[in-house]
Order: sequence, then C-alpha cells, then structure tokens
Amino acid sequence: FAVEETVDTDLCAGNTYTTNTLVDANPPNGDSCQATDEYTVEPEAPCDVTVEVTCVDSEGTDCDAIEAPEDCVQDLTYTYCIDNPGPTCMEVTDFVRTITPPGGEVSILGLLTAEIGNPPLICPPGENAFDLPICVSEEVSTNLCTNEKISVTTKITAAPPNGDMCMDTGMYMFTVPTPAPTPPPTPGPTP
Repeated sequence: FAVEETVDTDLCAGNTYTTNTLVDANPPNGDSCQATDEYTVEPEAPCDVTVEVTCVDSEGTDCDAIEAPEDCVQDLTYTYCIDNPGPTCMEVTDFVRTITPPGGEVSILGLLTAEIGNPPLICPPGENAFDLPICVSEEVSTNLCTNEKISVTTKITAAPPNGDMCMDTGMYMFTVPTPAPTPPPTPGPTP
C-alpha cells in the first residue's frame, strides 16, 4: 500500500527540501512497530549566463560599417553585455577577451567587478541593484589597415551557489575595406 503527497516547493533557488516519514503499525496479533525514512533533495541550480559583444568607432559607427580610414590606428570601443536569464544568481569566475589580430587572451573581469562589485554576482532580473543586461566597455587602439578580419571574442564562466559551472562565448568580427590605390598620374602630351 502506498500514500502519495504533492508539495509545492521552490527547488530552483538552491534551497534544500527534506521530508521525513514516520509510520506506526499495530498488527492484529503482534507487537506494534515503527519505521522512519528521510529523503533530502538538494537540486543543482541551473547555470545560465550569456554574453554579447559590440564594437563602435569614436564617432559611434558600428565597426562592421567603418569605411577605409585615413588614420590606420583608431580607438575602438568594445562593449560586452552579460545577462542571466535563469532563475538563480551566478558568480562570474572568469571573463576574458581576445582581439585578433594581434591575439592574446586578456582578463576583463576587473571591468565587471569595477561596475558591479566583488564578488561579481549577476542575479535574475529584479534581484540586482542594476539592470540586466549589465554592459562594460573598453577602448582599444586597433590597426584598421591590416586588410585582415578583425575579431573580438569573449568567454565568460559563472557558477550558481549549488551547481556546476557554465560558460558562454561571444564574437564580433569585421573587415575594414582598404582604400583603392591611387593610380599614377597620366603623363601629359609629348611635344
């Protein structure tokens, strides 16, 4: 014989739910007895963090719309927007970016902690002292005359209080057209 009970509880917020059961039995021709059982549920909190990357020049033009520049090296503003669409607060444990060329991974976790504090917790909408997504920016001198694709990639790693780490990556890629070569002057008529 079985007895079932349904209990509504918040298992997504990293809470622990414990149920205890005690059964007393009195058989018709024997001694009474007891049985107990305990069951604990500690759900792993879901991990859900996202990052998007944008890029603009000093005039606010999207980097993928920049025309051939007169000055090759320009300051570009790269913006990284982080969101937490999940139900649980996340602590960002690593946040890096790579701009290619030249390459090389650089930590930008300091940009995030300067904006939201340390430890860098990103909670679901309505639970932060700031609006989501939270965006941080950096200005980087970038050579636009390489005639190569320029890309910035980011990787963010976060973890909920009771769960496994998760990660997301973002990328922004653009190519700046090089100006057409100036043809040599046409020689004038010969006398």
